[in-house]
Amino acid sequence: SDLLLARHGPGDPSFADIMQVKQNANRATNLVRQLLAFSRKQTLTPVVLDVGEALADLSHLLGRLLGAKIELRFEHGRGLAPVLVDRGQFDQVIINLAVNARDAMPGGGTLAIRTAMMDVAQPAQRGHEVIASGRYVAIEIADTGSGIPKENLSRIFEPFFTTKEIGAGTGLGLSTVYGIVHQTGGYIFVESAVGEGTTFTIYLPAQTESATARSARTRPPSAELDADLTGAGTILLV
Repeated sequence: SDLLLARHGPGDPSFADIMQVKQNANRATNLVRQLLAFSRKQTLTPVVLDVGEALADLSHLLGRLLGAKIELRFEHGRGLAPVLVDRGQFDQVIINLAVNARDAMPGGGTLAIRTAMMDVAQPAQRGHEVIASGRYVAIEIADTGSGIPKENLSRIFEPFFTTKEIGAGTGLGLSTVYGIVHQTGGYIFVESAVGEGTTFTIYLPAQTESATARSARTRPPSAELDADLTGAGTILLV
């Protein structure tokens, strides 16, 4: 489609049709990306991340997404350990959950994002999943919206399951969140009641190694400059 658009400009009768092809190809690309996220087969680039700083960076974007009628609150716990996640995917998880919360509060409300350290002494059953023992950074995203009916709670992470009107959602937002969290080695749970709001809780494995130590360990050793490297080359600095 890009090659065709190079030969058929906006004034060409075929331009609109070619643009339609391109837009649908892009939609298919995004659909496949979301399905890969759900099946936990996407390519991730994990980095050591400070959850508090990452959420602070997102606060302005979240504020614009939520609008003036919804109050955004942050409540951070002390001594949060870093986590190892793909930064872009982490942002997508938080944004997807925030947008869902916004849609559940058409008349306004409050979205609270809380963080805390959680210690799981031994494997614990929660819902249909078993949380492995260890230290986790918990991220809780709670809204005061309409809530989720009990019969839908067990299905909300299924691909293509949606309670929105036809054309209003793909049913892939929460399944994408589920896949990203699990591919990162974490867990996600939901608690909700009709008329009382919804709370999503994410557990991400805490990293015991500091970001500084990790970067020092992964940094390639500097080459020893034994020889005289004087030359007649030209360096272009852009």
